[in-house]
Amino acid sequence: MKINRIILTGALTLLGIFAAVQPAALQAQTDYDIYQNAFQVTVPINVTNFNFTPVTIPTGKRLIQNVSMSGAAQTNGADVQPIIIFATTLGTETSNNRFFAPLEDPQVPGQYYADFETTMYADTLSVSPAFSGYTPTFMAFNVVITGFLVSMPDPPPAAAIGRGGNATPFTHDLLR
Repeated sequence: MKINRIILTGALTLLGIFAAVQPAALQAQTDYDIYQNAFQVTVPINVTNFNFTPVTIPTGKRLIQNVSMSGAAQTNGADVQPIIIFATTLGTETSNNRFFAPLEDPQVPGQYYADFETTMYADTLSVSPAFSGYTPTFMAFNVVITGFLVSMPDPPPAAAIGRGGNATPFTHDLLR
């Protein structure tokens, strides 16, 4: 009986922790939200441009829910693995890089396709090609970025900043 109480207490504590870290202020998107905030952009990248190509995100918004890539790569060596790098910044933080490696089509060697669901909230976003293996003699990709633009939350009132535990709780609907 004592073991069952310990297990029940542990399970309830764990559920409480999960509930505390989940964003409670998010609301389901309506058709109007989807219409107003849908975002899609295609970024062409290739082997002759190993620089980061910036993607414009409207001021006051953050984004990304899905990336899709299709393209081709060839090498004179044994093999090459194309990689697409997403460099994001959020607020005043330093840049973070995320790496996506599309798979080669088993029916058509040299052709690569991938669709990745992801969550990257970014104030700035840049996309660049990279590779693993032998240097590609040819590489060209279309990277399609889709998602919803999410409004950045309003900052807490100035009086609440720096007051420690006495600050008024702050919640905000992120999908306004």
